Amino acid sequence: MGSVDAVLFGVEGDPLLRSVITVVVMLDGEPDRSALLERSDRWSRVYPKLRQRPVGSSMSVAPPRWETDPNFDFEYHIRFRRLPRRHGAPADVLEYAERMSEQDFDHARPLWEMAVLTDLDDGAAAVILKIHHSITDGMGGMQMSSVLFDRTPEPPDLGPLPKPPVPHHANLVERIRQATDFEAKEIVSNLSVAAGRFVGGTKDLLTNPIDSTVAAGALTVATAKMIAPQGPPLSPLMKDRSLSVAFTTLEFPLPDLQAVATATESTINEVFVAAVAGGLRRYHLRQGTDVHALRVNMPVSNRSETDAPGGNRWIPARFIVPTDTDDPVDRIRELRPILHGAQHDPALGVSGILYRLLTALPRQVTTMAVGSMMKGVDFVATNVPGPPVDVYMAGAKVTAVIPFAPKGGAATNIALLSYAGRVLLGINSDPAAVSDPGELTTCIREGFDEILALGAQRAAVGLTLVDQVTKASLTEDSVKP
Repeated sequence: MGSVDAVLFGVEGDPLLRSVITVVVMLDGEPDRSALLERSDRWSRVYPKLRQRPVGSSMSVAPPRWETDPNFDFEYHIRFRRLPRRHGAPADVLEYAERMSEQDFDHARPLWEMAVLTDLDDGAAAVILKIHHSITDGMGGMQMSSVLFDRTPEPPDLGPLPKPPVPHHANLVERIRQATDFEAKEIVSNLSVAAGRFVGGTKDLLTNPIDSTVAAGALTVATAKMIAPQGPPLSPLMKDRSLSVAFTTLEFPLPDLQAVATATESTINEVFVAAVAGGLRRYHLRQGTDVHALRVNMPVSNRSETDAPGGNRWIPARFIVPTDTDDPVDRIRELRPILHGAQHDPALGVSGILYRLLTALPRQVTTMAVGSMMKGVDFVATNVPGPPVDVYMAGAKVTAVIPFAPKGGAATNIALLSYAGRVLLGINSDPAAVSDPGELTTCIREGFDEILALGAQRAAVGLTLVDQVTKASLTEDSVKP
């Protein structure tokens, strides 16, 4: 495992830090069973981790390794269920997904499961995919899922199935060699990073001693901030934590968010966080309290085009966002430098070294260290681009792809995924922290509605909101005596 993968797997000594990604795929009809099984089998062969289990030793400083399961049972990982109709299709599917998400994996088997739910309203169906975060992150998961999806209703002929990975149980000598190889690669990699920073820092120190000294100090402070315990959550309301989850979802047109980003000269991610911040403030006010700032954990992807699908290529950026700015334009403006600073924090460049150090510590120590960093987070916000056009799964059209990312010690994780001109929000809330998940979802919807109104305002006036503010300022100046 890579260092980040190993940390995500190892910290589950504390169940509150379980790292499970659950994705709900809604279909307009029942998928062809044989086609779905064939495509899922191909999926597990193209990406061998889906046939591998984590194996490690608490006596080794090397992280766990992926080892092909000699008893891999394909039917164990995929189940077909006819869902009883009780509340209606979306609610019933989300309730099933909640229960599925709460169950821990059998670590003696590969860390993924799939449930195919049929007999929904109007002949619809759903596929729930549950996968451990140590296998992949959100963007890597979308790349891996390309094997499961088609561009046309008729599944194309992809040719013979690839050969499955051959099970091999490493002996003691091989395990020692694996650990040695890993340590050597990590040492070389870390030394290269450190040497590059040292050489660059030395050059800057000679040519620009004042600025380089300030930059070095900033790096030290930022690194200390990254590994420092976060303290209790800032929310006076969302403090308790449990193993339970509550799944809710929202949907908005992607062009509307893009219009707001254009109108405010910002990014979709800034618009997203501003809408969530406004919604969380609303929720607190309706629960009889107020909150002026919240601590957020936002994964920053460092995945490149050359990186293979799977694995984790992201860095956790933790920072505080103000929530008491009422004007949505001002809120976006206020968030812009905060998000930019978090995404370009100098400590992110050495996070790989920090994760490597965490894997070398005893698992209990790593769990305590990560827990102290994560449990003070109020909410997680993650943004993943999905397929830009409609896709199909075993002959059925995909009508929605809803991500539910792990809470990771936070009160709620709000994940955004774009799909075919829409953005779908999967809200994973801890009922111990969020006593009324339905009300929270309503408040977040209102937060988005408030933000999305800015795009309509811009379209009506024909100016960016920055232009409007400037024009208003000039008008005020012109009437002053």
